[in-house]
Amino acid sequence: MVPIANESDLNHARMVARETCKLVAIRGYQAQKVVTTVSELARNIARYAQTGRVRFRVDTSDEMIVVIAEDSGPGISNLDEILAGQYRSRTGLGRGLLGSRDLADVFDIQTSPAGTIVKIAFRYGQRKSWTTSTT
Repeated sequence: MVPIANESDLNHARMVARETCKLVAIRGYQAQKVVTTVSELARNIARYAQTGRVRFRVDTSDEMIVVIAEDSGPGISNLDEILAGQYRSRTGLGRGLLGSRDLADVFDIQTSPAGTIVKIAFRYGQRKSWTTSTT
């Protein structure tokens, strides 16, 4: 678990994400997806909620890295608009969530005036196989 109180905590969250990827032999672009998404979610906590935490878990039965970012901030009042790609602000609110959703294999977000919980997961086991066709 990585507590997030300000932007200086982002490096610790990224480091734990990298180490978690190493545990299950995720490398290259796949690892970068995990680290980038964790960084975006932690940055959102630092900027908009001020305090929160990021938790990491390796789910060996489903072969997934699970990341839960949670805060006790004010919640996201226009979440549907953000997730539909219809909202942009000068601060960029919404872009990090959209990017995180697109990079993760699983994305779930719950928000209320009591805070926000984002659960993301990345597969590390079953790799897609390439097929070739001859014509």
